Order: sequence, then C-alpha cells, then structure tokens
Amino acid sequence: MPMETYRLEIRETEEPGIDADVYDSDDTVAESTYVSYDDYDLEPPSSNSSDGQQSYAEEVTADVTTIDLQYERDDAGFVFRLLGDRDELASVRIDAEE
Repeated sequence: MPMETYRLEIRETEEPGIDADVYDSDDTVAESTYVSYDDYDLEPPSSNSSDGQQSYAEEVTADVTTIDLQYERDDAGFVFRLLGDRDELASVRIDAEE
C-alpha cells in the first residue's frame, strides 16, 4: 500500500459539541465522529478564537490499510486519536468545562 496523506480536522459546532473528521488525499471523508456536550452534561469551553469556537487540523502521512478515529472522555475534556492499522498516528486533546 502506498503512502497516503490524511487530514484530521476537529472543531466545535454550533450545537454544543465537537465534530471530528478524517479526510483522505482526495478530500473524501474517511472517518467521522460527533460528540455532544449534552451527552456528558458539559458546557462548551471558553475560546480565544474570533468566532468563539475551537478548531484544530493536522496532516499525517502513513502507509496503512485501515484508519480508525476514536475518542475518550477524561477529567477535563476529550482526547481524539487517529489510528492507522491500530497504531496511533495523531492525538488531539479538546478541553471542556463542567
């Protein structure tokens, strides 16, 4: 399998929550997930960005056959992990306020 570039984009949405997408080199969504703050009784975090919402993007290049996007809740927010063939390719932490 040849090397391929993936772009992980994580952003807060207008409905209180976090949208995470992984795009392949053709800009097609390869994996996607959504986390609702309401499901965890959380408030959206304060942000310094001009639109009031946090966002994050990272590109990774890997020679993998499978891509998986996972998240887990911890004490102060969420950790999103992009896995390729079960190996971690990228990890992003998004803070959330109780």
